[in-house]
Amino acid sequence: MKIYCNRSELNKALSNVSHSVPVRTTSSILEGILVEASQGVMKLTTTDTNITIESSIAVQCNDSCEFVVPAKLFTAIINKLPEEDVMIDYDPSSVKISIKCGGSSSELICFRSDEFPKIRLNEGEKDIILSKEDVKKLIRKTAFSASTDDFNGILTGVLLEIREGSMKMVGVDPYRIATYKIDANNTVSLNVVIPAKLINEVAKIISDDGEDQLSFEITGNKVIMKFDNNKVIINTFSGKFIDYERILNKVGSINVRVKRNDLLRSIERASLLASVQNNNLIRFNIDKDLIVIKSLNEEGNIEEKVEIINDGEGLNIGLNSKYLKDALSVIEDEEIIMNFRDSVSPCIIKPLKGDKYTYLILPIRMN
Repeated sequence: MKIYCNRSELNKALSNVSHSVPVRTTSSILEGILVEASQGVMKLTTTDTNITIESSIAVQCNDSCEFVVPAKLFTAIINKLPEEDVMIDYDPSSVKISIKCGGSSSELICFRSDEFPKIRLNEGEKDIILSKEDVKKLIRKTAFSASTDDFNGILTGVLLEIREGSMKMVGVDPYRIATYKIDANNTVSLNVVIPAKLINEVAKIISDDGEDQLSFEITGNKVIMKFDNNKVIINTFSGKFIDYERILNKVGSINVRVKRNDLLRSIERASLLASVQNNNLIRFNIDKDLIVIKSLNEEGNIEEKVEIINDGEGLNIGLNSKYLKDALSVIEDEEIIMNFRDSVSPCIIKPLKGDKYTYLILPIRMN
């Protein structure tokens, strides 16, 4: 059976599905891409059993077929082809495909599709329609704060809180918390924990091109996202997420108003002398109208001064410069509030008004 398609569209679809090909697996079938062609559409599917990505493109074909092609080699071949239409000819008797494009010709041994894991779901019952830009913001502004240590279990995921009219995503590790909220057109209320590593992969394939919106649905223990010609299915975590709100509610009486960009640039310079060995420590000396930021090691010292408005007492506190930069880099507001209680309590970053985002960073004890 012959399949004709556009090389650029095929290459883009292959790039999308590559995000769910397992890096290491004992199952050779999972190292492949399930190709299904029928009625003018070719669907490509990959899975590592925790995340499945499907991407479809328009093709010309005179029949239907399905087979599994080695992902790494097939993707490499298509990526190197000239910008001309591609012809893929599948021979079911030998389970091989030939690939022709311009003057290039290749042949690959494939697998039969029977052993490839296929997911059957009841879909389309409770779709939530969201802006693609909002979803990318949810992920970008919180997932970095989820734990990367598998020992921390459910904290390697991000909590998605769905309430009537809103969605909030929360990332937590033992030293920090990140939350971000968007408006949403939904009437359901539920919580689900999505592996942060997997939702980060999804963010990479949500393109600025194509449609402006995507559909989001939770069915059983799976999250389903559909956008453009792609469908992503992610297995969620089971278990209870940490009571992060109890921690965030412990606010102090020191409120520091500061220009975000000025603070970020000063921290970036001060962090040049910070290191992993001392937990990326920088020192904040907070006064009424000034923060003096200091860092030092055996090679030297750096001092930065940032103008502020402080309605509380003065304070000396040690903070992790990397965690501060991570939070400040994803905030878009010109000014922010930094809330403190004392030198051993968390720093909480929030907007001047409202509760669209909150970032919490635990302090570092200073000698």
